[in-house]
Amino acid sequence: MDQRTPIEQPKGNFVMNINFRRATNSDAPAITGRISAPETPDRQFDFSAFAQQETDKTTGEIKTYFIGPVNNTSSMREALAQKKERGTHFIAIRPNQFKVFATLDDGTPNPDYEALSDHEKVQEDLKPDWWAKWTRDANLPVLDASAWEREPNRYGPWASGNTQHHLTKEQAAQMLNAAEEHGTAEPSRNGKRSRKQDAEPEMSR
Repeated sequence: MDQRTPIEQPKGNFVMNINFRRATNSDAPAITGRISAPETPDRQFDFSAFAQQETDKTTGEIKTYFIGPVNNTSSMREALAQKKERGTHFIAIRPNQFKVFATLDDGTPNPDYEALSDHEKVQEDLKPDWWAKWTRDANLPVLDASAWEREPNRYGPWASGNTQHHLTKEQAAQMLNAAEEHGTAEPSRNGKRSRKQDAEPEMSR
């Protein structure tokens, strides 16, 4: 079997927006967006994610991640009647710790990235900028999500990608190898390839 044959599987949509309300309201979520499941990609749900900090158990470094609720209701009656179970219907978002970004968090050039060869830079650019886990309810599996930074539009920075069911390390490596060979991997804003988006994200309300 050719180990570079792409794995076909259903994918949902994942869009992250900067919430500009946080500038005037310290209690506002840092990130808002929309997300859908692979089985029903056109049925999108709104989510909000708030900044949290955690300490890396290995290095002791304090890292920031984002977590918040996913509004999984589709009607007013459903929303008013719903009683959410604890630990369900939320999303956790983290920067990809396995990627060497072209810039540091403050936007300045990253010396570690500049030290890479051209081939290594391409490899890093292909990697998602963000990873996420969407925890639904006890009857539905947790979904993986990934997103790539896009060129800023009139609303500013944003990122988009997909949701999918969890892959084993072997399956993930197979998909990455096939994507690199066929040029189908999602691009980074700082990458060598570009991809036109179907639509721009809506400005956060």
